[in-house]
Amino acid sequence: MPIAPQIPDVWPPTLFDDAPEGDSTAAWSAFHVRPRSEKVVSQRLREDGSVGYFLPLSSQKRKYQRRQVEVQNLLFPGYVFVRGDREAIRYCRSRIQGVVNCLDDPNQTVLHDSLCAIRSLIDSGEALTPEERLTPGMPVEITSGPLAGRCGVVIENKKALRFLIQLDFIQQGVSVSVDGSMVKAL
Repeated sequence: MPIAPQIPDVWPPTLFDDAPEGDSTAAWSAFHVRPRSEKVVSQRLREDGSVGYFLPLSSQKRKYQRRQVEVQNLLFPGYVFVRGDREAIRYCRSRIQGVVNCLDDPNQTVLHDSLCAIRSLIDSGEALTPEERLTPGMPVEITSGPLAGRCGVVIENKKALRFLIQLDFIQQGVSVSVDGSMVKAL
């Protein structure tokens, strides 16, 4: 069985380099896509080249018939985050197959900061868990470790505490297991 080539989770690589400003033409949006078509839509966005995209993926090692395989799972199934000129985003929404809807967040700064935080969680290499339909929790800041300085919410799992970064406008988030001594209340 052939292995499909890996699609970069961020394109272009400089997508997160500049923060959005009030007069900036580059805005973040979320494409709601058909089920199981996130990677295809990302590939088509890359080929089109008019907007950048962020497809949050989490790597996980699995064992299949005595072989260890690295699998990339979607952290936000059904969504591809895009950044670019509003007109270019509208053009891509109408031209790229698989895009069902385009969701705009009026608070671009918070969305940009949340996506940057999610990217740093992915880069940390920790095991991530997608969280859906979030409930309010206690806001905290991580004080030590590779995620020091990140703000989010602590949720309690049966096994341990989990640090959660959420995207309110799609009501989903990403969590990572943390030790209670690593966080302080805000």
